[in-house]
Amino acid sequence: MRNRDLFFVILSLFLFQGHQAETKTFNTTQVSPVISFVDSGQNLGDGRTFCIVSGDVDGDGDIDAFVTHYIHANKIWFNEGSGIFTDSGQDIGTTTGHGAALGDLDGDGDLDLFLVNNQAHDKVYVNDGTGHFADSGQNLGNAGDAGISVILGDIDGDDDLDALVEIYQQESKIWINDGTGTFTENGQTLGGVENRDMALGDLDSDGDLDVYVTTNDAGDRVWLNDGSGIFTDSGQSLGPSEGGGRVALGDLDGDGDLDAFVANSTLGNNIWLNNGFGMFTEFGPYFGQSQRIKLGDADGDGDLDAFSTHRQLGNVVWVNDGTGTFTSLGPILGSQEGLAVSLGDVDGDGDLDAFIGRLEGYGGNRLYLNETYVISCRDADCTGDGPVDIIDALWEVNCILGLSPPPCSCDCNQDGSDDVLDVLCIVNIILDGSCP
Repeated sequence: MRNRDLFFVILSLFLFQGHQAETKTFNTTQVSPVISFVDSGQNLGDGRTFCIVSGDVDGDGDIDAFVTHYIHANKIWFNEGSGIFTDSGQDIGTTTGHGAALGDLDGDGDLDLFLVNNQAHDKVYVNDGTGHFADSGQNLGNAGDAGISVILGDIDGDDDLDALVEIYQQESKIWINDGTGTFTENGQTLGGVENRDMALGDLDSDGDLDVYVTTNDAGDRVWLNDGSGIFTDSGQSLGPSEGGGRVALGDLDGDGDLDAFVANSTLGNNIWLNNGFGMFTEFGPYFGQSQRIKLGDADGDGDLDAFSTHRQLGNVVWVNDGTGTFTSLGPILGSQEGLAVSLGDVDGDGDLDAFIGRLEGYGGNRLYLNETYVISCRDADCTGDGPVDIIDALWEVNCILGLSPPPCSCDCNQDGSDDVLDVLCIVNIILDGSCP
């Protein structure tokens, strides 16, 4: 750190002190998260990835990844445990992979794979427990179907995972599992040919899985399950969702039921709040634009934030204030050609990291590690006298200059070093009242 830079910091501190009428006393236990995601530098394939799903496929206790490549064979990536991934060497399926889901389909305790293809039969791949997959031999659906996505859940209440498949310009189809990983279409279709996305969850609090369906014409629909896998349209028309709306379900406002975050690339994103019985009310104005969406707690504050992709506008983290109101942090997950997003704690540090699938030719699929840290008022109280004030900032300046005897460290931003950023961190806490 150059002395000239420190001189201006010290000067601004004294000027600031001159405008202080009194020293504030702060709660030294309150914390404030600083959200940060860092590109791990890994390239997890380059082949138009519409879907990434994560889970422990090899049974070693960490999060691995399955990646679709629309112009190459699909891949399994093994995690060594610290977030470093290695290609397993398996080519799964053909070059038509579009959507996928992991789950224990045959009841043997490991994660199997349901793969949805575009212009080819959908397939079920059975895991041997070590992360190596074999084709079950089933050809599901029609070879000419343009499959988009699949979600797994116990639709009929028999304790195994069934499948709900979205097909472009066709009604969504339900596939019932017999418990061994063998699937039979149940004959019911949901919605119309303008369906765009689906999400499963208990929307009416009766203990079974219902379906939220986004459409591209007459508004989104809510289908209620009778418990046996038979669905009835609730009669709601929510939206419309022009622009290929995608949906994720989660408790966005902290009232214990499942709400809907609808991502939209034309009208803007929107929040629909559930009354607990499957009836939804629009919450607030449209905001931002997104194409794919996942929910997860990015900042460790206990509520659900949102991770979105957009090919032109970048891949954004949206922070929830706990009431369902979201604020953008900007494209901190990359600014180029995002097609898919998946979440998981890949490095075992207790927070959610993010996979971003991209169009081919833009540097490949990326993994962003969550390095969110918490600034504690206690960390900013350099002198240990209780309040966080100008004296703490001056203490840190003296520490940087070597004028304070060791140990003098006051690493406010927790980056492992004492520098001018720590001084600014302390000043910001004083100015914005982060620790009232």
